[in-house]
Amino acid sequence: MSKLVVFYGSPRPDGFTARLLDQVAAGAAAAGAEVIRYDLNDPAVLGCQGCRWCRTHDGCATQDALQPMYRDIAEADGIAAGFPIYFMGISGQGKRWLDRLFPFADAQMRPRHPGKKAVTVYAQGNPDSKLFQSAMATTDRCLTMMGWTVLRRFHICGTNAPDTVIPSEMLDAAFEAGRQLVTK
Repeated sequence: MSKLVVFYGSPRPDGFTARLLDQVAAGAAAAGAEVIRYDLNDPAVLGCQGCRWCRTHDGCATQDALQPMYRDIAEADGIAAGFPIYFMGISGQGKRWLDRLFPFADAQMRPRHPGKKAVTVYAQGNPDSKLFQSAMATTDRCLTMMGWTVLRRFHICGTNAPDTVIPSEMLDAAFEAGRQLVTK
């Protein structure tokens, strides 16, 4: 069975980031995949402790709510991750997760579990889509350093406006991206 692992990097469980990630997950589920979700806002998620255990082991020594993700990602076909843009960068929850991906590279920074497909989702309050491109590119580059291919990036802007809705075309594309993450 195919597997998709989804990482929610927003403190808003019903926000724009989560709604787009839910569509990606729905697409994967419709294709018959198992979908595993991680809430990066969970207080039981710790940051990297800098212990360097992962330099000589495949995984992380930190025993917290993210510990199962190492096995889940190793077994997964696809990864989806989403983050709001806060103060010109991804959320703190997202940054903490990126730091915890360090074990997916060995001591020589070679990917330990390459070949995964990924989709990223970003939401920002500012309506200018040209802003914060560097934050999104840096985050996507972290995933490609792990040997993963980012198939698609979704970016919704102007989320602070009370009348903002996710365009149906974007929702449909997110659903289709979920299918692509788990099919050959």
